[in-house]
Amino acid sequence: MHIKKFYPKDERFFKVLATAGNIRSIDAHKIDISDTRLKNMIKDHLIKEVSYVNPKHKEVESCKSYCFTDKGKQFIHKKYGIDRTQSPAAIRHNCKVAETICSLQKREIDTIKPEWEIRDQMKEAIENLRDQGELERYDEYMEMLREQQLSAIDFTYVNMQGVECGIEVTTNSYSDSDIAGKEICSEIINVSVSYVSA
Repeated sequence: MHIKKFYPKDERFFKVLATAGNIRSIDAHKIDISDTRLKNMIKDHLIKEVSYVNPKHKEVESCKSYCFTDKGKQFIHKKYGIDRTQSPAAIRHNCKVAETICSLQKREIDTIKPEWEIRDQMKEAIENLRDQGELERYDEYMEMLREQQLSAIDFTYVNMQGVECGIEVTTNSYSDSDIAGKEICSEIINVSVSYVSA
């Protein structure tokens, strides 16, 4: 291994990458991860470089980002107990998620909750409605879940005032029903959501 010792900033970086799926070096720098550190992570086969073509530019300009390798996923699971990572398929969307996370205060970054945990939180909140005897709402939400009309937001974090906030990165392909699914998710988990366009 080229990296002999891991620091809290590395754990933060891995957590951001697991939540977002991809990250650009410019955003890694914001959370104190240098290019040398990224290169060593590549040499240790923890992350790899992937590119996509930026549609805003006529000439072929690719945007480089990093995502986990399989070895990297095993490593963070063993070392930090991070057992899931976002799929790196939607590179542009994911890089925007990472950029948004990295622009938060470090204390806020340490409270991020990824999409899959929010989905579990949403399902739990729906189950609670049944337990509280709110069967109409419970049935309505369960029906929406079955019809795949509910969709978990990208991540939440607790801001410096101690309030949990939700963030959803939207792309051009988002339909009104996609947004509606996110709105209902934020209503169910009782967290207000802000939209950021990729």
